[in-house]
Amino acid sequence: MAPSHTPSERRRTVRILLRSLVITFEGQAELVTQEAGYAALRLCSISKELVSKTTVEFSNEGDEDGEQPCAWHVTFDLPVPGWLPASDQYGDCRQGYSGTQYNLYATVKYTNMEESSLGSSWVSALCTPFSSKTEVVHAEQRGIMLNRFAFPLPSSASRIPAFFSITPNAQALGPEDNPHPIPADIVSKIELLASVPEHIGLDDEKFPFALSIRASSLSESEAAKLRVSHMSLELQQIDEYTYVFL
Repeated sequence: MAPSHTPSERRRTVRILLRSLVITFEGQAELVTQEAGYAALRLCSISKELVSKTTVEFSNEGDEDGEQPCAWHVTFDLPVPGWLPASDQYGDCRQGYSGTQYNLYATVKYTNMEESSLGSSWVSALCTPFSSKTEVVHAEQRGIMLNRFAFPLPSSASRIPAFFSITPNAQALGPEDNPHPIPADIVSKIELLASVPEHIGLDDEKFPFALSIRASSLSESEAAKLRVSHMSLELQQIDEYTYVFL
């Protein structure tokens, strides 16, 4: 906000009424090749209004004689999807842009209160609220670099197996799942002990796994009748990443 003045008058206080400030984060993937031509895909477009419930007045009162324009910094939080790919550029840049890029845009709507009240007559004073002109300014786009980092590999201490104690659910072992269901009073007294590593590397071909059954609450005759006919193991892979915007 620069001071408003002419060579024949002293600098005047500038008052601006901020009516809207919209921040927009956009991402797109583009491909330019001689064979395929041009192809583009909009990855996301997320907008947020930072002045939603009321207007905000800015003024350089007290700094009219300063040489530097007044500036304000706005802090905002804009959640973005976690699946977005990292910024990347590839191919021959001389033939056009190919890759994934993100940009940040800002659109401001404001009213210059000083220009609206230049008239000194009582008629202009009454008409000012109705004749105030709202200006719209689109800021230049700002490139955003999205980096994707994997968490560091676990240390040797985190590879120590973790032990779990599981009590089977008697209701889940019903006749529809097992033609010869185990009585509920026996299942409730069985405890499964599992030992599995907390982390498994993608390059690991083997990993330690142990499963045992404890039936200390059953009598010896009941425990002797228990047999494990088969066992299956289902692995679930979970990748964790963090994001850094530059």
